[in-house]
Order: sequence, then structure tokens, then C-alpha cells
Amino acid sequence: MDCSEPIAETPAAAYKLLFKAVIAIPTWHYFLAMLLLCMIFLYNLFEFHFLHDLFTGFWGSRVVLTYNSSSDLYRGVVSKCRTLHGRYLATPWLSSPHIQTSFLNFFGRPPRVCYKRQLFHASDGGTFALDWLRHFDVSGVFTHRNQDISKDDTTPIVVMIPGLTSDSASPYMKHLAFNTAKHGWNVVVSNHRGLGGVSVTTDCFYNAGWTGDVREVIKYLHQEYPEAPLFVVGTSIGANVLVKYLGEDGENVPVAGAAAVSSPWDLLIGSRFIRRRLLQRLYDRALTIGLQGYAQLHKPRYSRLANWEGIEKSRSIRDFDTHATCLVGNYETADSYYRHSSSCSFVARVSVPLLCISALDDPVCTSEAIPFDECRANKNTVLATTQHGGHLAFFEGIAGSSLWWVRAVNEFFEALHSSPFMHHQNAQSIDPHSTAMQSSIDQGPYLNITDDGMVAAADNGRTDVDVDVEESFKENKDRNQANTTVSAGEHDFTSGEESTRAAQTPEKSANSKHESIVERCLYLVSQQNRMSLWLLAYTAIISTWPVVGTAFGFFFRKKFKKDSSGKIQK
Repeated sequence: MDCSEPIAETPAAAYKLLFKAVIAIPTWHYFLAMLLLCMIFLYNLFEFHFLHDLFTGFWGSRVVLTYNSSSDLYRGVVSKCRTLHGRYLATPWLSSPHIQTSFLNFFGRPPRVCYKRQLFHASDGGTFALDWLRHFDVSGVFTHRNQDISKDDTTPIVVMIPGLTSDSASPYMKHLAFNTAKHGWNVVVSNHRGLGGVSVTTDCFYNAGWTGDVREVIKYLHQEYPEAPLFVVGTSIGANVLVKYLGEDGENVPVAGAAAVSSPWDLLIGSRFIRRRLLQRLYDRALTIGLQGYAQLHKPRYSRLANWEGIEKSRSIRDFDTHATCLVGNYETADSYYRHSSSCSFVARVSVPLLCISALDDPVCTSEAIPFDECRANKNTVLATTQHGGHLAFFEGIAGSSLWWVRAVNEFFEALHSSPFMHHQNAQSIDPHSTAMQSSIDQGPYLNITDDGMVAAADNGRTDVDVDVEESFKENKDRNQANTTVSAGEHDFTSGEESTRAAQTPEKSANSKHESIVERCLYLVSQQNRMSLWLLAYTAIISTWPVVGTAFGFFFRKKFKKDSSGKIQK
């Protein structure tokens, strides 16, 4: 086209020239542009950070530690951990939280381990598997393979609690178990009920807030191996269970140290987060399919205790919890279950050295739920957060054959074990199942938590606080009079209370009945703090004042009229 030729200044002519220019561009240029746009879209959708790592020289991001300024745990233990004071760089070809999380679950590159299984029989008749990996199983010394751990062995034992629908065969559990045993420690994975190939033998199923099994396993291990320090690691839902257990029992736990990795912290926030975006909904659907598979394994019990049709039609974790978990656990709604089972409200009560690790880009457990302020307020807690890492992944190295958080946890435990800051159970501390702690710990698989912070066991679906506290009071009183013996994980209870009751006369029974009422009232009052007592008194005065005022007015009015009539007659 001759440039000297005048151009008609009309829209039609301009569009005609534009159309000719578009046709003149080669087709492969369009394909290249579309490919570039798709790459940009996918790069942002999957939250890749490869370019950021490239421009920063693959230097990685700093591990941010949140702790109390006067924490002896930080000064004496965490300050010596180079991993926690270093930087985390994700494997370059796994520089996405979604890719990392998916790769861990589908591949994971776990080391080969061979567990030794022990069936644990809980006090309620439930059965689940304890999978052992001893330090000499991975040391290459074959002469000790058939030996058991001696009662007076001082080798530390690490108890591991898997995540939702996970067991000892999960890739990240194998990574943790193998590397911990490689450091010369014994490992035991406490599988959840109904997982690991063990059938459910009672109507009790595990959930995100059920701490009874962890409590019994740790108590059993402490009695079987009293000389061996106990350390506990919880992952994902297992981390939520661990922190909740430590917060419930406080000082009265035989645990030397603990670590919580990728905990959901607040289940209510997490349930809303996992339905927020497209990719999160895919995770929600994948976890729901896993829960449905778990329910299918135990269909006879779930079909009797829960809404089986609702379980089959569930499209989200919330749907499954509504039709299964809430019905089995006597929760009114899924939100009630999430509030009662969240561990964020128990962080402040943890008395054991606790390391918490979370990734800010975790696609399953949102960083919005991380209790930064609660961890900072507790001197026994140190929170480590990384910019990247995904959910339980944290792959590192060019080959992506190791997990950063496994190395960090093992280094923390070793530093804690060689320090004077290990937690030791106080022999003088109050038993959480004693009368003084009637409603603080589970008496059953599930909890009801009242507005004033009291924790009581759910009983046959009753939600009335007075009924729960009364039953808890009676059960704990009977339990305190019983002699409890533990042997090989089986609990036998013996009590002489029935013979004592048979020897009582009717008069004594009547007196004891009145005494029990007084004791119960005193117990209820003793559970309140000073502010609650003042609030209770204020409420009582306000609520009874109309009745009392009317009675006093009627009495004094009648007396005034009588006095007035007497004076008039005089």
C-alpha cells in the first residue's frame, strides 16, 4: 500500500485496514499467544512461585518464628535449631502448593519401612493398631530384628498421629517414621479407629476432636516404658487432636515434647475456606470421597447409627459430617461439631513444649485460622510459619526426596531431649478424671462445651448442661472409688462400691441422697470463677427481684393497712 495515498478517515476504512493487518499475522503467532495466556492463567491458578524463586536466586523464604518474649523454650531449645532459623526453598519443579500437596499424596517418594503391628484394646472395647518401627529396624543390624523393647529401655519413643483417613502407610508418615528411627529413636504410629486394616469393634468412631484414644495410648506407653521419654507428633487432623489433648490435660500428661504440623486449628473457618475457590472444592471433594470410602468399610455400623443415604449423596466434608459425624457423636449441627472440636481454644492451656509448623500457602488448612496471638501468649509454644510448603509437603532439594518439616521436627526433638526443658509429669498434679476436674476432660468420645468454658461429656444426645454435669459428677465419683489396673493396653476396672451400697441402711441412703445433692450444688459452684459467681449472683437478683419485690410489697402493704386501721379505731 502506497503511504502517500490519502487514507479515508472513516470507521469502515479503519476496520478494513485492521482486518487486513490481523489476516497478515501468521497463525502460529496466535497459537503462541494463546499458549502464553494459558500459562499465565495456570501459573496464577496453581499459585506457582518459580519465577519469584528464580529472581531471588533460589534463596528461599525465611522461617518466621512466633513465640513469647520470655520463653525459656525458645532460648534453651529452638535457638539451637538451625533448620528453624534458616530458610525454606521448595523443590524448583514442585514450586506450587497444589503441585506439592498432590505429589505427596500420589507419589511422595517414601522410604521403604516394615512396621511391627500391635493391636491396642481401648477401655470401651474399641480396637485399633499401633505400628512400631524400632531404631534397629532401619540401622541395618539384623541381630536385633526379633527382639522387643525392654521395659527399662531409655530410648525415646515418638508417637505419631496421622491425618484424616490416613494411616501408617501414608507417604508422609513413612518419611517421618523412617527418618526418626534413623536418628536412633523408636517410633509408634497410633492409627485411627477403623483404619490400617483393623475393623471397628464398637459404635465409637474417631473424629477431629476425639482425644480418648491418644490419651489411653500415651498412658499405656508411659506405664509400659517408664524410663523412655515420650514425644508426640500430630499431622493435619492428628495435629488438631494432639493440641486439644495437651490443652485438656495441661500439666498432667507424660509427654516430654510435641509437634503439630499443618493443623487446621479452627475447623469452622477451615470448612468455609475449603469451599471458597475452585481448587479448594476439589480438595473438599477428594477428602469427601476418602471419608465415604471409610464409611463403606464400616457400612453395617454407619447404616445403623447414621444417615446412610445422606452419606452416599455427600458432596463435601460438611455434608458427610452432617449425615455421619454429627449423628454418631450427638452434635446438633456441623458448626457445633466444628466449634467444639477446634484446637485453637486449647493452645493457651498447653503445658508441654510444643512446636507448631504451618505453611501460609496451605491449600487445605488456611492460614486465616492460625492462632498467632495464642501461640505468642503461651511460653510453652513456638510457631514456625513458612511462605511456601503446601499441606504436609515441604519438599526440598533438587530431587524432592525429603520433607523439610520432618527434618525440623527431628532437630527440635533432639535439642529438647538434650536440654533441661523437657516436660515431666507432676506426680502431685490433679488427675483430669478426678472429682476436682469433673467436666474438663472427655468421659466419652465427644464433648459438649458450655459458654463458660466447662467441658462435659455428651451423654445419649442430651445437651442440657445440668444433666451433663450431674452425670459427669456421678461417673467420676464412682471412678475415683474404683481401683484401676492397666495391662497390655487392656483396662480392667474393679470397685468395692456396690458392696458398700448394699450395707447402707435406708436412713443412710436417704441422708446420702441429700448429701449428694448438696455436693453436686457445691461442685457446680466450685467450677465457676469469681467473675462467673458475680454474674450468677447478679442474674439471680435481677431474675428474682420482681417476685421478691411483689411479695415484700404485698406483705408490707397488708401490715401498713392493719396498722392504719388500728390507729383510726383508737
